[in-house]
Amino acid sequence: MKKTLVALAALSATAGAFAQSSVTLYGILDASVGYVNKANTAGKSAVYMNDSALQSSYWGLRGSEDIGGGLKVNFNLQSDVRTDTGAGNADFFRREANVSLVSATYGELRLGRTMSPAIANAQGGVVTPGNSIGVSAAAATGTSLDFFTKNAITYYSPVMSGVRATLQYSPGEVAGDSSAGRKMAGSLVYTSGALRLGAAAQQVNGATDGETSRTWYNVNGQYTLGAFKLGAGWYKVDQGDTLDKCATPTGATADVCRVTSIPSSHGYNLSVGYQVNPQAIVSATYVHNNQDSSLLNLQARYALSKRTTTYAMIAMADNGTKGVNFTPYMFAVSGMADKKQSAFVLGMIHAF
Repeated sequence: MKKTLVALAALSATAGAFAQSSVTLYGILDASVGYVNKANTAGKSAVYMNDSALQSSYWGLRGSEDIGGGLKVNFNLQSDVRTDTGAGNADFFRREANVSLVSATYGELRLGRTMSPAIANAQGGVVTPGNSIGVSAAAATGTSLDFFTKNAITYYSPVMSGVRATLQYSPGEVAGDSSAGRKMAGSLVYTSGALRLGAAAQQVNGATDGETSRTWYNVNGQYTLGAFKLGAGWYKVDQGDTLDKCATPTGATADVCRVTSIPSSHGYNLSVGYQVNPQAIVSATYVHNNQDSSLLNLQARYALSKRTTTYAMIAMADNGTKGVNFTPYMFAVSGMADKKQSAFVLGMIHAF
């Protein structure tokens, strides 16, 4: 159950008569223990107590105010926390820091840092999405810096005939050049009963000469047939020219940098799941990349309650030598070229 903090004394001094009627503390914690075969370049194995193998661990504050006329004003602040070390991120609210105007009729206009709609749709074809699939693929293909968009202006349409559109624009804030450092992203998602279809794209422009631009796309779908869930997806990442300024103190911000050794690539994913009972699901997901790399992820999840889930995961990454390297156990080990790595993981996720 979420904990609602009413009339926060710490906020009242600055909010005055305009204080939020309520502020909600929320979050997710994911902790796991895993064994990894070939955890380093020497081929040695290791045991890890790891964070965020499936769900990112974070905490946040959000609130809403009804201003009448069918309108609400919402805010959301969200920060990382690691269950293995207790550390956060140097950019404290790097995940979410925004305010929005919401209308049931016209949709939502959100201002401030928030998730990219292309990232939000990326695992739409995965039955049991998680970081050791989605973030592993993003890191391997060079899009892991695109999860959260700074300076974002984001519009979420209302659902119309099962379709919801999301459009996002982030100005580069470079004087004299409106395209430098600019980000644009969008998605369309259709949901009808047991069927979900989604498509998304994102473009990131370099902020100065020599910085890279990248464009990437994903299309996916998922269908529930009785106790079975079937998913599939396609993705493509076009990396720009070699980037030479990110390594210098006067170079680009991290949001437009990339690892220059990661090539353009494309691939697909196939996913199948079986709902054993209302509490338990098992799944298998295969991700393929045309640069001779692939990832197989097997999961079993069991819900102890509405807020707590245990899981077991077996994952195998088979990486070639062309620069796209999946990891089988996200945040514990890095994917390595010309290696077959495997991981066996037991973990728990708790939401509050």
